[in-house]
Order: sequence, then C-alpha cells, then structure tokens
Amino acid sequence: MLLINQNELLAEGNHVIRTAIEKCIQCGTCSASCPLSQYMDYTPRQIVTLVREGLIHEALKTKTIWLCSTCYLCAVRCPAKINIGEFMTVLKRFTLKNGYSDNLLYPKLMRTYVEYVDKYGRISEPRLMIKFSLKINPFKLLKMLPLSMKLLRDGVLSFSLERVQNLHEVKA
Repeated sequence: MLLINQNELLAEGNHVIRTAIEKCIQCGTCSASCPLSQYMDYTPRQIVTLVREGLIHEALKTKTIWLCSTCYLCAVRCPAKINIGEFMTVLKRFTLKNGYSDNLLYPKLMRTYVEYVDKYGRISEPRLMIKFSLKINPFKLLKMLPLSMKLLRDGVLSFSLERVQNLHEVKA
C-alpha cells in the first residue's frame, strides 16, 4: 500500500477537502450534531484535524468515515459552512480507489449492499447479511442460526427477494 500525502488527497477531493481543512474552527458542532458519533472511533472534527496535519493514512483507516450516513445535519449546523458529509464521501472514495479498504469490514458491507442493489434494485436484509457473513466469517452464520430459525418460524424474518420491475430502465 502506498503512503499518500495531503497534496494527493487535495488533488482528488479538490475544494471539499481544502474547504474543510482551511475553514474548520474545531468548534465540535459537527460532532455534537452527528447521530452516529457515539459509534465512531474519531469524531468528525478529529478526522478533519488528522487530514489537516497530514495524517491521511490514519484518517483513512478509521471506521468514522464509513459510519457517516451523509445526513447533512452537521453541514446545516456548521458555523463555518463546511459540508462534512461531502468531506467524508471524498475520503471514502479515496480509500476505495487507493486500496486502503481491503481489510476493513465497512467497505466490504458497502460493496455487498451495492451488488444487491445493482442486481435486484433493492435489498433483502437477511440475504444481504448472509452474503456479507459468507465473505468475512462464515462461522458467524452458525451462531445466528437459532435466532434466525425462531424469527423465520414466527413470520418476522423473510428470505423472499423481490426484484424491481424493469430494472434496466431504472439503471438507464
């Protein structure tokens, strides 16, 4: 894996990255606004700081960038008018493009999700989790089997999969 520097990331993310590292005043509004911040290993403002300080490799290895759902709550509330959602999206794309995501679970889940949507036009959560589990650790499926059988028996869980009609038209 190649180590990258701030200039490479700036070239890739152009104004989005530059705006964040130049305008962020580290107030913490983005972190306080984020509904998922409690699950992140770094807060959004810490990710901006890592990138600002040239610690790109560390920023790209965090689960924070993958947890950002781009709900834009942070962007709406940011006093510096920084769109952290777009910032995180640029980091995700850069991570995928440059091979930093090979050992991370979040990108694997994203890829599995996209495969399903591309193929069927929608997802089936149980099927998605089965396919994802087969990719990362098939033995986890054995642990989920008793609960899955109970949910299936009670009619709460369904393995049915519907395709979007005329999917080729939707893709066009």
